[in-house]
Amino acid sequence: MSRVLLFFITACEWNSGAPKSDASSRLDGRHLVDARVHEDHVVLNEIALSPPGGEFIELKNPTNRTIDLSSYYLADDGNYWALPVGAPTLALSDFIVQFPASASIAPGAIITVAIGTAATFTTTYAKAPTYSIAETMVKTAVPGTPTLTDSGEIIALFAWDGAGDLVKDVDLMIAGNATPQNGLVSKSETMQGAGKYATDAETIAPQATAPASGTSTKRIAAEAGSETQDGTGNGLSGDDETSEDTSATWDSTFTAPTPGS
Repeated sequence: MSRVLLFFITACEWNSGAPKSDASSRLDGRHLVDARVHEDHVVLNEIALSPPGGEFIELKNPTNRTIDLSSYYLADDGNYWALPVGAPTLALSDFIVQFPASASIAPGAIITVAIGTAATFTTTYAKAPTYSIAETMVKTAVPGTPTLTDSGEIIALFAWDGAGDLVKDVDLMIAGNATPQNGLVSKSETMQGAGKYATDAETIAPQATAPASGTSTKRIAAEAGSETQDGTGNGLSGDDETSEDTSATWDSTFTAPTPGS
């Protein structure tokens, strides 16, 4: 290969448009590439379990299209999938909330959802959240004051059209060293109304440790190659979100939170 052609290919790769400043960017020998640009749906991107005023869940849209979030929900209870047949009984600190009717996320955008109020979040991070579970999310099931368990628990991002018998998993993460009661609840082969959930692998695991107060856990790699994506799962496009190897796609050396960046 001529030097001119080699230079042309390298230049094209360098200017391929991949974001260079994301927390998941990595050096592949020539340039920084974003490990999350090949997903076809919104993903959970960063989770801070503590302190109380600084708890948040961050989402990223790695696609090239704006995604309507009005039928998307967040939950920290493993029974989230039973919502179409009635909100499950939750612990006082747990929640199932829906994004507002006007909510959307632009291509490449990141949004932060504060668990508490916008004011306490802003005091902690010197920036405002995009949404607040305490204030701006639609409270589908919030029995008390919502918080995230410091030691760890499941975070479920899912979609429901408000009419069907089943929900669709968008992304799942068991952040921190969650106990079984704060983890995944099996829905495999469960009949719900006139529908039936597909078989889940249910291999997603808690992290070995929980991020300490003042740190967060962050996505570092795409799901592709680290979960089953054969079209037979309960997720969008048939992905099995319960099969993600989060030890490969999320960090285990927790650092200071970076909400919105």
